[in-house]
Amino acid sequence: MVALAGWASAARGEVPPLEDLFELRARDPDQVQAPPPALLTPDCLASRDIGIHGWAALGIGGNSLGSPFNGPVVLDDRNGQLMLQQLYLTGLRPLGAEAGWGGRVDLLYGTDWWTAVSRGLDAFPFDRVDAIGVPRWQSSRYYGLAMPQAYVELGHEEASVLIGHFYTPLGYEVVPAIGNFFLTRNYTFEYGTPTTHTGVLGSWNPDAGISINAGIMNGWDNFSDGMPRAVNPGHPGAGSNLGFVGEALLESDDGGRQLGIALTSGNEYTPVADASGAVSGVSVGNLTMYTVYAVVEIDDRLTCAVENSCAWQFNAVGDYQNAGQLPGLAQWYGLTGYAYLTLTETLSAGMRAEWFRDNNGTRVFYPIRNALTGGAPAAGGFAGNFWALTWGLNWFPRANWMVRPELRYDWYSPDAYGSPALPFGRISTGADGQPTGDAYGQLYGGCDLVVRF
Repeated sequence: MVALAGWASAARGEVPPLEDLFELRARDPDQVQAPPPALLTPDCLASRDIGIHGWAALGIGGNSLGSPFNGPVVLDDRNGQLMLQQLYLTGLRPLGAEAGWGGRVDLLYGTDWWTAVSRGLDAFPFDRVDAIGVPRWQSSRYYGLAMPQAYVELGHEEASVLIGHFYTPLGYEVVPAIGNFFLTRNYTFEYGTPTTHTGVLGSWNPDAGISINAGIMNGWDNFSDGMPRAVNPGHPGAGSNLGFVGEALLESDDGGRQLGIALTSGNEYTPVADASGAVSGVSVGNLTMYTVYAVVEIDDRLTCAVENSCAWQFNAVGDYQNAGQLPGLAQWYGLTGYAYLTLTETLSAGMRAEWFRDNNGTRVFYPIRNALTGGAPAAGGFAGNFWALTWGLNWFPRANWMVRPELRYDWYSPDAYGSPALPFGRISTGADGQPTGDAYGQLYGGCDLVVRF
C-alpha cells in the first residue's frame, strides 16, 4: 500500500514487500539498516500486531548570501538556525496474509510540519483565510503539528482497500526524514507534487514484484474543504473536487530494479486577485500530473535513479504565458538524476542533479514558508528554469543513527518575458513595487542527525 511500517533495507536477495518501499524509497538501497527498535511498543500491543515507532531529525543549514532564508529551499529553510525538523510518531497495524483489518496514524511535529498539512484538518479551509494550505496546529511561527496519515485498511496482503488520509504516491522523494538520502528535497517534491490525499484507495498485488493502487480522492492536500464558488462556474464540474489517483510499482526478482508510475487528475482551484491584490474569488480547472521514477542497482556498491514529472493546470490565471499556449494554462515539469555509492558498511556518498521548470511562474515562491503561512514578504512569479546540484554523505555511527552532511548549489535562469523578481538572496522591494530577492543563485551547506526509535 502507499505507506506501511518502516522497512529495514534487506540484504541482497531478500526482497522487501513493495508496499513497504514508500517510506524508505529515496535512499541508497545497498546501505543495510537495522529495523526500528520499537522502544514505544508495549507487549500488550505487540501481541495484537500493533507497533509504535518513530524518529527525530535535528539539523542546521545556511546559505552563502547571508539571507535569513535559504532561498526556495523548503525544508531546513532558515539560515544558521538549529531546527527540530521532525519528531515523528507512527502507530501501525499491518495487514496479514489472512483477511482482516489494519490501519495507520502518523503525527509530525517540528519545522517540517507545514509541508504535510491538508485543508480542513491541520490547515484552515480556504474560505477562512482566502489562501491555500495555511496551517492551524502551530505552536509558533516555525513549529507545529500535522497528521499526514490516518487510515484503515480492509483485506489482506494481496488485495485491500484503504479508507482515509494518506501520503500521495506521486514522486520519488518523500516526507519522512528516514526515507531520503539527502537532507533537502528536490524542487519536484517541494513545489511540483501534492503531499497527501483523502479518499479510498484499492491495492492489488497479483504477483511478486507487482503492485497496483488506484482510487478516488478529494484533491491535493485536502481533507474536507469543499470547492469554493468559482469565477468560472461554466467549467465542467466546477463545484466538485473529486479526483483520481493511481500508481503502478514494478520490481525485479532480485530487488535490483524498480519502476514507479503514478498519475492524478481532478479539479483544483487557484485564488484570483483583484487590482488591489486582494483575493476576489477562485478559478477552477483540471489539474493532471504524472511522475515516473526508476531505480537500478549497477553493482554491489553503485545505484542510480532518475525521476521525471509533468503537470498541467487549466484556468490557473498565470501572468506569464508562452506563445501558442492555452490562455490560463500553467505547466511545470522536471527531471532529476541520482547516484548513490556505498563506501563502507556505515558510509555512503550521493549526488543529485535536477532541472525544474516553472513554465508560468505559478509554483515556486521565496520564502515559501511566508507565502503559505501568511508571513511577509514573499516573492513569486519565477517563470523559468531552476537548476540544482547536491552532494551528500550518509554516515551511520550507530544502529538507527544517521548523519547527513550536504552541499548544494542552486541557480535560476529566468525567461525573457518573466517577472523581474529573483528567488535567492535578501528580500526587498523591486522596481515594480513587488517583493524580490537579489541573486540568481546560492551555495547551501547543511547537516542533520536522524535517530530512529
